[in-house]
Amino acid sequence: MTKETALGAALKSAVQTMSKKKQTDMIAEHIYNKYDVFKRFKPLALGIDQDLIAGLPQFDPALIARVLANHCRRPRYLKALARGGKRFDLNNRFKGEVSPEEQSIAQQHPAVQQALAARVERQAAAEAQQTAETVPPSPEAPAQSNNG
Repeated sequence: MTKETALGAALKSAVQTMSKKKQTDMIAEHIYNKYDVFKRFKPLALGIDQDLIAGLPQFDPALIARVLANHCRRPRYLKALARGGKRFDLNNRFKGEVSPEEQSIAQQHPAVQQALAARVERQAAAEAQQTAETVPPSPEAPAQSNNG
């Protein structure tokens, strides 16, 4: 047994003595700190779960899957999928595209619908404000002379 394997086994044993919640939180913190693709909520490459499992052998694969599922349900991630475009691997390299079907499904999610409605509302308010600023004020009642 090499030192790395013994160290890895010791780390795995230590981690597995923690509660599932604590392990899940630890995995989430680790991936958000280490992988830019998670921090920026970019669409993830298909099969990224296997890359995470291989990269984090000290953690239970089921807990890694749970963290990944939680990430993919977050509104910010769903908005990124709804925009479509490229998917990215753990090294932030292009690896596939969001399919039109995946994009459509994400666009139908209530969180994405709510964000879209809020954006439309903000745009309408901004346009109304801009119009109000550029239109001269309506003439007021004619001024009365103070002749006496």
